[in-house]
Amino acid sequence: MNNGLKTVRGACPHDCPDTCALVVTVDQGRAVKVAGAEDHPTTNGFLCTKVNRYLERTYSPQRVLHPMKRAGEKGKGIFKRISWDEALDTIAAKFKEIAANDPQAILPYSYAGTMGLIQSESMDRRFFISLEPHCSNALSAHRPEQRDTGSQSAPALAPILKDSMKQS
Repeated sequence: MNNGLKTVRGACPHDCPDTCALVVTVDQGRAVKVAGAEDHPTTNGFLCTKVNRYLERTYSPQRVLHPMKRAGEKGKGIFKRISWDEALDTIAAKFKEIAANDPQAILPYSYAGTMGLIQSESMDRRFFISLEPHCSNALSAHRPEQRDTGSQSAPALAPILKDSMKQS
């Protein structure tokens, strides 16, 4: 008898060349153990420190689960919960204000992170490409027809940052 425990296989969501396979033990809909798949040809069951502590971070009482807005002086750590609609409206209003007054202040910087097939053409690129009339040189790395597959390297990105952005 397995006492209601279920084992499922998954893939690590991080951008590593190992593409680790995970074996996750689930108890009543909650992951209780994450291990590396022993049959993975590269990692042979090994998991990095980030993924070994995945459950600790996922179920941490300090994890932010809802949009929060500063409710006190900056740096005091006082926030209040707001709705997703309010959060998105606030962000959209701020970006519109910046785009109208000083569009070069928006730096479309999208590098590393989770770069899987789905994430590599993610929403950030769709958003940043809409700003192209304001900062087209910096955005060429986000246009599929003007970039190679994969992320930009730091040396390749340096000229974009130097030549396309206002000096602050």
